[in-house]
Amino acid sequence: MDTHEIFNDSYERCQRNKQFYHIFYHHFWQQDQRFKDMFDGVDMERQISMLKLSISMIMLASTSDQAREVVRRYGKAHGPNGVGVKPEDFELWLESLIETVQLCDPKFNDEIALAWRNCFKAGIAIMKEECI
Repeated sequence: MDTHEIFNDSYERCQRNKQFYHIFYHHFWQQDQRFKDMFDGVDMERQISMLKLSISMIMLASTSDQAREVVRRYGKAHGPNGVGVKPEDFELWLESLIETVQLCDPKFNDEIALAWRNCFKAGIAIMKEECI
C-alpha cells in the first residue's frame, strides 16, 4: 500500500468519529493560547468546513499544481498580513493533527503517522514559505 492510500484509509477512519475536528481544535488550542484567541468569535462549523478543504489541499500539494496554488493562497492569508500565523506554527498544527489521528484512528501506528507527515510535507513547506 502506498503512502497516499495509508493516509486516505486513516483519514476515512478518523472521520467516522463525529468529534474528530473538534478534538483537533482542542489539541491545537492547547499548544498556545494565541491559537485559541485566533478563533474567538469564529463560526466553528464554517471553520471545520474550511479545515476539511485545507486538509485535502495540503495533502494534494505534493501531486497537484492546482492544490499548490491554493496552498500558496492559504499561506499568504495566514501570514503577517492576514491571520498572523508564524511559519513554525504549522509544525504545531501538524503535531496537533497527528495527536488527533492517534486518538481517532483505531489502527494508528508509526506507519500511519509517517504517512500523514509525508502527505503533508510539501503543503506545510509551501504554507511556511508563503506566510513569511
